[in-house]
Amino acid sequence: MAVRTCSGCGHKSKCLYKYDARKNPDRNKVMKINERWEELKKESNRNIQSGEGIRKRQIRSIQTEGHFGDIKENENFRRFHYRSREKVYKEFMLYAIGRNIMKYHRFMHDEIERYEGKKEQEAV
Repeated sequence: MAVRTCSGCGHKSKCLYKYDARKNPDRNKVMKINERWEELKKESNRNIQSGEGIRKRQIRSIQTEGHFGDIKENENFRRFHYRSREKVYKEFMLYAIGRNIMKYHRFMHDEIERYEGKKEQEAV
């Protein structure tokens, strides 16, 4: 972790809150930079901007919104029957399990096809 101080800086009195050079000449503002964090941020950004990352983000946005919209509109699921956090969690998990079983059933009987993502279009 790189550490930089502001000792010897001409703007020190403007930066530090209630700084008095006569009382606390050694008082400094310390800025720490975590190089590992910066590397991970750059790697994450590269992954997100890659072709694979763009494709995964497209698929994720399609999948999540579609399921909640389908649950609300087609299944008419508007309210939970229970009020405590634990019971609401259990109710929704049971609902999700049932929904996944129905999806699997439709997939096995060729009522829905597997999503492969967008295909690359060739330029003519």
